[in-house]
Amino acid sequence: MQTDSTPGVKPGQSFNPGTEMASAVDAEYAIFRQYQEEIQKLRESAKILIHQRTENEMVKQELDLLDGSANVFKQVGPVLMRNDLDDAKQTVEKRLEFITGELKKNEEKLSSIEKKSSESAEKVQKMQGAMQAAAAEMAKQVAREHGA
Repeated sequence: MQTDSTPGVKPGQSFNPGTEMASAVDAEYAIFRQYQEEIQKLRESAKILIHQRTENEMVKQELDLLDGSANVFKQVGPVLMRNDLDDAKQTVEKRLEFITGELKKNEEKLSSIEKKSSESAEKVQKMQGAMQAAAAEMAKQVAREHGA
């Protein structure tokens, strides 16, 4: 182990590069976990949006089957209110456009976070490999010192 002459190490303290490397790996792993949590949240959001889109597509299909003389009602709180068929169709169409837009944003963000997560995972693997190589080198050095 190095002492005193290592920059940033106080006199009398020992320097352990493994501790610094382990801290760096832990920090990068924490970033990776944050990405994974965000990916999970985005996937849950996507499921909800897909469900809403499917629901609204079914409503649109039902509205398309109606003729102009049909009564359409809209629930406002606990009350059903009469709604014009064309208004109902426009409302559903606008909802579908909004949901589709949100899904697209969600997919783009998910793709970006997945890429960052993958990069972070690779970085963690490289750091762990470097840490293992350093540990092996330190073990060899200790063995040389004690074996000589």
